[in-house]
Amino acid sequence: MSATMKAPSLVTTSVVVVSTIFPVLSLITILFRYKARRVARLPLQSDDWWIVVSWLLTLPLTINVWTFGSIIGVDYFKIDPIEGTQKSLMCILISSVVLQPALASVKISVLLFYKRIFAKGSHTFEVAAWIGIAVVACWGIIFFFLILLCGDPISTAWTGVGKFRYDAVRLGYAQSGTSIALDLVVLAYPLPVILGLHMNGTRKLAVMFIFWLGAFCAVAAITRLILLRQSLDLVVQSKGFEAVYNQAKQFCFMLLEPNCSIMAACLPCYGPLFAHGRGMESMLRSVRSVFSLRSRSSNQGSATSRNWSSGLPKSSDVDGSESQVELTKNPESTLTRVSKT
Repeated sequence: MSATMKAPSLVTTSVVVVSTIFPVLSLITILFRYKARRVARLPLQSDDWWIVVSWLLTLPLTINVWTFGSIIGVDYFKIDPIEGTQKSLMCILISSVVLQPALASVKISVLLFYKRIFAKGSHTFEVAAWIGIAVVACWGIIFFFLILLCGDPISTAWTGVGKFRYDAVRLGYAQSGTSIALDLVVLAYPLPVILGLHMNGTRKLAVMFIFWLGAFCAVAAITRLILLRQSLDLVVQSKGFEAVYNQAKQFCFMLLEPNCSIMAACLPCYGPLFAHGRGMESMLRSVRSVFSLRSRSSNQGSATSRNWSSGLPKSSDVDGSESQVELTKNPESTLTRVSKT
């Protein structure tokens, strides 16, 4: 390599921009989520707090980019290319490790959101939600240590001195593939409940769309997997710092995935910000109200239905966290309005 040739860096301008802008955007979506809860006069629930934990867990990704960008340089190495390559590989390992808690936390937040909407109407759904949370937590912990301890010693990942305990390429595919699979499973959680509701097909599709706004996180994960495959193919064919530069795009989506997941998880909560609170959140409440009433009816029979109807609170008896429940004669054509969230 000639003295005038510059070696490309893993930390590009695009990576720096993404690591700066998207954490800010995801924080803004969380603030709007909190504002929506305030507008609806509803207390913050566990899923609202857990999404903040998810955001805090994404910050190390940004800090990692800024730290290594200042050391190795942005777009081009400002240090010796060999040393820059080692630092870049260290940066990738750290990002891969800290990515796991962030992804697992977002998935748990979504499951807690589903549990809040549906669990009061079904003990089965509550159990399923807790099982899902346990599985996601175990997935996050297992891959955290698998990625961290892949090299023996750990520094093998960037020094090349030592050995790998298992195939790092297959581990990367396994992590990305299982993340996508869990995203799809989590997104499918509400579908059996929604399909069983007494509402017309159009309303069912509308409700499904609300919950499937979270599919954006799966899109980001799939894109990252595709770029991982491409970058690894190029790594096999290239040498030295070229192999590191080929991973820049995949590294960019490593930053995008958790932040996009946070934004997607917040979108269904914005109903109270539109049409004086009778938007998506109102529909979500309606869904839970219908599901709760069906569960009560199936478990307790007609006596429960009579007690429920006679015990409805009047509008003057409802506090700030409740709104009046309006039962309809034909649940097939009209949804009830809200119960307590």
